[in-house]
Amino acid sequence: MTIASMLPLGELTNPGQMRLALVQVVNWGTFHGAHTMHVDRKGTLLTGNSGVGKSTLFDAMLRVFDARPRSNEAAAQRSGGAVEDKRTTFTYMRGKVGDKAVGESSASAFQRPGATWSAVALTFDNAAGTKVTVSALFDLPKNGTESSVGRFYVIDSKPLDLEAIEGIAQKRFTKGALESIFPDGQVFDVHKAFAERFRRLLGINSDQALPLLRVIQAGKGLGGSVNTFFRDQVLDAPATLAAADDVVEEFSNLMSIRQRLEDVRQQRDQLAPVPGLNKEYAQALLDANRLRELAGEEFEAYKQQLAVTVHAKTLARFKELAQSKAQELAAERTVRDGLSKELRDLELDYNNRGGNAISAIEQSLENAKVGLKLRQQVEDSARKALADAGLNLEWSAEGWDQAHEQAAARSAELKDDSEALKELRFEAFDGHATKKRELAAAQQELLSLRSRKSLLPPSSIENRAAIAAATGVPEERMPFGGELIDLAEGQDQWRPAAERALRNLATTLLVPGEHFAAVTRYLNDNTVRGALRAVDVSKPLAGGALAVEDVSDGDLLTKLSILTSGANADAGEWIRERIAVDFAYPCVENPDELSSMDKGLSLGGVVKRNRHTVEKDDRFTGRQDYVLGFDNASKLELVAARVGELENELAKAAELAQSREDSHQGMARQLEALRRVAEDERPWEQVSATVAADDVARIEQRLVDALAAQADLEPLRANIEAVREKQQSSTGTAAVLQSEYKALDHKMTTADGLLDAARLKLEQAPPSGSTVAALEPYFTGAAEISELHELDNLANSVRNKLLDELHAAESRGQATAERLTRMFEAFVRDWGSAISADHGTSIGAAGDFESRYHAIVSDGLPAQEAEFRLFFNQRTHESFSTLLHLLDEERRSITSRILPLNGILSEVNFHEGSFLELDIKQTLPATAKQFKDAIQNALKAKHTRPSRGAAASPAEVDDDAELTARYKSLETLVKRLGSQTPEDRRWRAEVLDVRGHLFIQCKEHREVASRSGKAAGAGKATKKKTEVFMHADTGSMSGGERQRFTAFIMAAALSYQLGIAEQGFTTYGTVMMDEAFVLASEEFAGAGIKALHEFGFQLLLAAPENVIDLSRHLGSVTEILRDKRTNRSGVLTAPVIAGPGEPGAWRSEANPVDIVLR
Repeated sequence: MTIASMLPLGELTNPGQMRLALVQVVNWGTFHGAHTMHVDRKGTLLTGNSGVGKSTLFDAMLRVFDARPRSNEAAAQRSGGAVEDKRTTFTYMRGKVGDKAVGESSASAFQRPGATWSAVALTFDNAAGTKVTVSALFDLPKNGTESSVGRFYVIDSKPLDLEAIEGIAQKRFTKGALESIFPDGQVFDVHKAFAERFRRLLGINSDQALPLLRVIQAGKGLGGSVNTFFRDQVLDAPATLAAADDVVEEFSNLMSIRQRLEDVRQQRDQLAPVPGLNKEYAQALLDANRLRELAGEEFEAYKQQLAVTVHAKTLARFKELAQSKAQELAAERTVRDGLSKELRDLELDYNNRGGNAISAIEQSLENAKVGLKLRQQVEDSARKALADAGLNLEWSAEGWDQAHEQAAARSAELKDDSEALKELRFEAFDGHATKKRELAAAQQELLSLRSRKSLLPPSSIENRAAIAAATGVPEERMPFGGELIDLAEGQDQWRPAAERALRNLATTLLVPGEHFAAVTRYLNDNTVRGALRAVDVSKPLAGGALAVEDVSDGDLLTKLSILTSGANADAGEWIRERIAVDFAYPCVENPDELSSMDKGLSLGGVVKRNRHTVEKDDRFTGRQDYVLGFDNASKLELVAARVGELENELAKAAELAQSREDSHQGMARQLEALRRVAEDERPWEQVSATVAADDVARIEQRLVDALAAQADLEPLRANIEAVREKQQSSTGTAAVLQSEYKALDHKMTTADGLLDAARLKLEQAPPSGSTVAALEPYFTGAAEISELHELDNLANSVRNKLLDELHAAESRGQATAERLTRMFEAFVRDWGSAISADHGTSIGAAGDFESRYHAIVSDGLPAQEAEFRLFFNQRTHESFSTLLHLLDEERRSITSRILPLNGILSEVNFHEGSFLELDIKQTLPATAKQFKDAIQNALKAKHTRPSRGAAASPAEVDDDAELTARYKSLETLVKRLGSQTPEDRRWRAEVLDVRGHLFIQCKEHREVASRSGKAAGAGKATKKKTEVFMHADTGSMSGGERQRFTAFIMAAALSYQLGIAEQGFTTYGTVMMDEAFVLASEEFAGAGIKALHEFGFQLLLAAPENVIDLSRHLGSVTEILRDKRTNRSGVLTAPVIAGPGEPGAWRSEANPVDIVLR
């Protein structure tokens, strides 16, 4: 583009470009009433003395472009920001005149204090038949304040119809009312929508254009260096920022997919043991069922089969023994019969030789001896009875008679003594049994104390152990209250009272909150020994902390030491607070002091709970019953001593019981003997052996006499006696053999019957082949068994072994079931109760959870991995690739859009014979390079995804590991991109904002003359060359140079924003400058204006007429005049360059002495 192209084409200047043509202002600051100002298409100078309203008019125009602009910004800029302008839309509408005195204070004075309205309308014309009027309308009620200002905005194709607005101004503006008077226009009550619309109509497509126009209007300058100005004020936010937001959002989807993948993997890992454990559980059930069958009816059937074998062996053995015994008996009978015949022959010979008489005497003697033996037994019995009865009488007929009399009397005397002795015996045995029970209990307690540290009763310890085994909660995480309480040093005299007062709390199980539900379920489903109370110590006690702080000296809590360290610190704090809240008892040694207290505790253990209630619990008063203490060392010593005492007492009780038993038995024998004596009515002759002894003596004498008379028969007699002895011996032996044979025969018969019965029973319930095969290994050695008792012993041993194995299998199954149940509960707790809605979390759901595991492994996990991989390799790869592309493209885009501006700058003299060029260098920060490298490395794929059904090879595992590493690398970047911490926000801007990856400065190309020498004798020739001067900022320039340089740079910057690089011209062309070129010379100002013209802009400049004259560079001059008396301003316009109409045709209807009022 050249200067020529910016000049009028025929009668038109830049046709097709929207330029400001008309400004309408109503009731704005000192502009009271309606004012209209024409703007020349070639530019207009707005001039006038300081304070007449130039900036006021610019502020009004800014209300159209910006909802909340800063007022009088040029003046603030000149003051360096030291003066804060307090003018607002409200004060402009009221038309503030000043402050007036009201009593001792002051109040603002306004031109328009009542209900009023204001309007600002800007009409743009593209000189090709299109006009656009953009207006801002404001209204205020009578007593309205800043917050009462109503704002509406109108876009129309013709100037604002002020009379129509005046017609509806009696009431507050509404969107509907405005739409009724502007049927062809568009009415807005939100500036944002209004701005978006008018920007499109005026051709302002860049978000940075309007702010840049405000910067130019305010005369802010570059604000530092050229690079900073372009970066902060000119260049649009690069698409990389939005692309990074898209990456973060897109990656959040990948993170969700990754989280689902991790969830599925975690579910897989959680359920991985289930198939194996379920198999173990099923095997345990099978083993238990089989062992239960083997130990039940199947066992008895197999035992019966073995019993049949044993009975058969027994019968065979008895048959063999019986046959052998029959042979022995037959042989002995043969010997006996021979001896009997020999004896008969000898006796016959003896009798034939006169031996009958001697035989008869011998028989009589034998009979008499038998009678003497029997009578002697009777006499011994009678004598023993007298001795047992304690009757010391002469053994004679008179003594026997006296014994009967004395026995009856003595029996009556001893009857009462016997009853008393019986009672003493019972007491002794009862005392012995009591001591024995006490010793057993003490020994059991001693054994229990040695296996634990707690003072709590064994029943409580067993309950806790059962809960821990069932729930998996360690016992040490569930202390009893008493295990955390002990008496403080020096306070042991209060132990009995503390034991009485705190026993219920001491026997309470303290459960952490996370395990309380499991403990509750156990108590609901199981039976406990005695009573058990459990509390959730995670629930804070209302007022507990304050109660601890309020504990007074002498209270029960001060007598105690509470364990508040280690794993049970929370439980200890809970105990401390519970005692402070519920057992806040002042401790007194004198019980009389309780009467003056509402509550308290005496040394004797009396608890006063309120003013009207005292109580004492003496059920557990012995030291062996104490439950408070960190360990049981003292109680262990006490119980051990008690065991020793009880052992001594038991020995003494046993000795006393035995003594009483001996006395009782002696008395019972004496009474029984007395009874027998008293009841024995036999006469003396029947109990005495004297008569029978005399008969034996007499017969013995007769035999002696007979033998002496027949001495020759003595050898024969001796031979007979010898044979008789042999015959009697053989007879005895035969009798014994006969008896043994009968016994064997009986046993054989019995064995035969048992065998038949066993076989019948076996036929009714024979064992199965599988049972026989299963039990045979257990009954090793059964083949050698020949007796039923041996079989019973072996069977009992085998049954016990089976029961042990059954118990082990059941325990294994129960442990596996509990482990699976806990696993299912944890799974449901982690992943939601909906998972178990249909089948629950009991062991019965093992199949469902195993199916879920296999479904995860075969379908769910591969699908999630495939989805993650697909999303990563496509969507994520695409979004990050797009970001990488944009990082380069946006940087190149800035360069490609800025460089065409140099073509225009080269046609405009900056100084005489010089022009400016924008120079762009790439300055990529190290962090940005690292960012790009990290993305590029993460996007490199080294492997391809394996087929879905194939097993994972080492390469595939590496592929997953690499993909995870790439994901983690990108995740780290995305987290920083999405972070809101100041450090990460700075990093984000550094790596994404490509405006910081470029350095923009200006080169000034100057042509300078130089002289060069020629051959000897020749003259000197002048040669031009170009020198380059770098301008990175305006720090070294004078004020005028700075304004001119700024004009050049801002002209280029604004052209950049309005799209000159894309279309060769700017659709929007109006630039307003307040306090324009007030620091520059006319030469510098002319060069700056020429630069702005060269870039195709219409200028609306405001400058005091007494500072600089810029009118020769513009198409018209509008003067602002103000009536100091009324403080009201007006406009007066005159064209500088004559147009086709008559001079002065654009004169404003308003003037300083004839202002058109509303």
